[in-house]
Amino acid sequence: MPNLSVILSASFTVTDTTLAPSPQIVTRSLNNPTLSATVCFYDPFFQVNAAPTTVNLPASTVWVVYVKNLDTTNNITVSFTPAGGSPETCLLLPGGVFIYFQTAETSGGITALSLTSSAGVISAEVLAAK
Repeated sequence: MPNLSVILSASFTVTDTTLAPSPQIVTRSLNNPTLSATVCFYDPFFQVNAAPTTVNLPASTVWVVYVKNLDTTNNITVSFTPAGGSPETCLLLPGGVFIYFQTAETSGGITALSLTSSAGVISAEVLAAK
């Protein structure tokens, strides 16, 4: 039985900075998608090495993954395996964010996650939930 609510509270705004005042071209709220979850892993300063660093997921399949590159100069490669799929990668520049968010545990999910820094040991904020 779910005992956690994972809520994505965010909005996107695009402004035209070539004009003064800068008009908003698009403002879109994500309307707080929510996953009822049972387990969660969170590390606000997960240490990412130059070799692949495995994130120990809190369940065999997770439905929410959030990674933010906290470094100011180095990149992070996010490697993940979608349930029933082939491994994928995504490059996060400094300050970059990776978000995978499902609102139900019916299809999809991620079964493996690792992070690799472009140089040395750097920090990332990491959350995974099921």
